[in-house]
Formats: sequence, C-alpha cells, structure tokens
Amino acid sequence: MNTLFRSLTLAVLALLPAVASAALQNGKVQVGMVKGTATLFDPAAKQSALASGRVFEQGYRVETSAASTAELILSNGSTLIVNPDSQVEVRTFRQVVSELIIDGEYQKLEKEPSPSVTEIVVTRGKVIGEVRKLNPQSSYVIKTPVGVARIRGTIYTVQYSTVGANAGKLVVGCVKGSVEATVYSANSGPVSVEPGKQISATAPAQSTAAAGEAPAPGATTQPGAETTQPGVSDAAPTGSVTISLADMDKATISAVGATIAASTSLPAAISQGVEAQAQLAPSADQITPVNVSTPKSTGSDPVATNADGTPAAPKATTPPTAPASTSTGGGNALDATINKITDTVQKVVEKQQQPNPSPTN
Repeated sequence: MNTLFRSLTLAVLALLPAVASAALQNGKVQVGMVKGTATLFDPAAKQSALASGRVFEQGYRVETSAASTAELILSNGSTLIVNPDSQVEVRTFRQVVSELIIDGEYQKLEKEPSPSVTEIVVTRGKVIGEVRKLNPQSSYVIKTPVGVARIRGTIYTVQYSTVGANAGKLVVGCVKGSVEATVYSANSGPVSVEPGKQISATAPAQSTAAAGEAPAPGATTQPGAETTQPGVSDAAPTGSVTISLADMDKATISAVGATIAASTSLPAAISQGVEAQAQLAPSADQITPVNVSTPKSTGSDPVATNADGTPAAPKATTPPTAPASTSTGGGNALDATINKITDTVQKVVEKQQQPNPSPTN
C-alpha cells in the first residue's frame, strides 16, 4: 500500500505544473443500458430504481434481478456490466481531475485520462468489464469474499457464488489484456491469468464489509467479521482451498461477446473482436484444468501422538487471513491512502496559489 501511495502521489504532483488545481476527487459513474429491473442503493441504504442516465459516485450498490443487466460507465473510461441476479458495490472510485473527462462521453476515451483508484465489490453474481489502458499509477480491483482480481487494460469476467455455509467459489476470466487473481486463504500471492484463460477457486468466504459497516443483505459474513478489517474474520477459516487454471471455452467467450453487444453502448468492434477470439478457443470437452494449488484441509492431517500412544496436544497455529493492505486493494487501508494523497495534493495546490509576499516587479 505504501508503494501505491508513493506512485499515486508522484503522478498527481507531476500534473500540478499543467493543472494547478489538480486534486483527487470522487469519480463519476453513469448508468448506461438497463435491461429488466435493477435497484440502486445509496450509502444510507435508501433504494431507488436504477435508470439509464443516472449518475452516482462511490459508496453506491447495484442489485439486478434474475433476468436483468445494468451497464455502469466510469469516468476513467471503463465499463462494468452487472449480470443477472448480482450484487455489486462501487466501494471506492477516486480520480485526478482532468479536462479530458467529459460528462456523457466516457466511453469515447481511448485510454484513462488521469490516475484513479477503483475498488468494486462483488458479493453475489457476475460482472463483465471492459477497461481501457490504465494510467501506470492507477489501481483497479474487483473484490469478493474469496479473493481479489487486479485489473489492467483488458476485457475480463469475475463471478462469485456461495458454496455451503462458509465457503465460496470465485471464477476470474481474462478475455484480453492482463489480470491477476489472489485467493485470500491460499496465502500464495497473486496468480497471473493470461488472455483466454480463467482461474477457479473454492475457498473459505470472508466478510467484504468495511470496518464498522454492516454487511449488505445477501453478503457473506463470518462470526465476528463485522468488527475486523475487510477480508479478515476473527475465526480461522475452515475447509480446503482448491485453485485451478484452464482455457476459457468457446461458448464462454462467445457469451461475453454477446453480452457486450446486447447490454452495452460500447462500439460494435469490441464485441466482434471477442466473438472472433471465441472462434479460436477450444470447446469445453477439449479443456483439462491444471491444478494451481491444493493446500491440505485441516481434517486430512494425521493425528500426532505422544510416546505412550495418547493424542498429542494440538500445536498453536496462525489462521490464514486476507492481507489487510495490499497493492490490489483493501477497504480502510485504501481509504486512508486516498486521504493521504488528497491531503498532499491540496497542500501543494494551496502553496502554489499563495501570493508572492515579496513582489519583484
């Protein structure tokens, strides 16, 4: 997180000579096409019908019904398609101001106009994203109860579903570009997902609620998670972790292209390019997933015994937890970083705007 802070601060300061009033502000999210019924919840949980043309900022949550989709267009040029029966929150979206950001024309941007920090939380369902080339100092992550995906300029998919009472399944696909996926309980670091590949992980589910925040309805929670850092529970996660990597099959990629064509206002060339890629992909019966990591579950270890044959006392262990602060996102830590960056920028701007106490003319 310190690296992210330093990088974003340098990027913002570099813009100050050209734009003296540059500052990190709340980005804008414009609602594009809405099919079926979708609901928008504000930070106070007040709900309203999601309608095309609506503009909102960070802290809002979108829920779609079983046969609905919603297109969200961010002012950094990225597009997020909320699929049917999904629950998605724009947890954090801050961006350095730029004259290139024009209301209503976000999708016309060829690349991100200025550094931004984006954190999307998916607690149920699936999103498809199209992200233009990001500024090197930007951070764009999709967070779920099982893990987090770090996005660069790309077309991607992230899907999350519950598996039993305390576990979930995360599927991250990279159609084009670059994606990294990190599974919290695996403690193995990020896994690179190349174009045409997808990673599937089943692992203990952890709370995505920010500290002091009640989980959204339908979100996965763990006992005591409401009082801990995002992605961390008081109790040790139970159950095994399985992670596999495989090709995306032809039907899956084709479905992504069809959704982009039918549910967004993106140029037709984008969905056509995805469909062309689908024609080169293997069919589902030609794909064999490759195991990435299969840590042993707690129940599979042999029971240790003393010299007399009696069971030995269990050794104290440290429960695996999600990183509270990483370059791929985080709730409170990310907010703290944004506040630091904003304070730094504002101080520099104020200093530049002060009149010269000793005029030389």
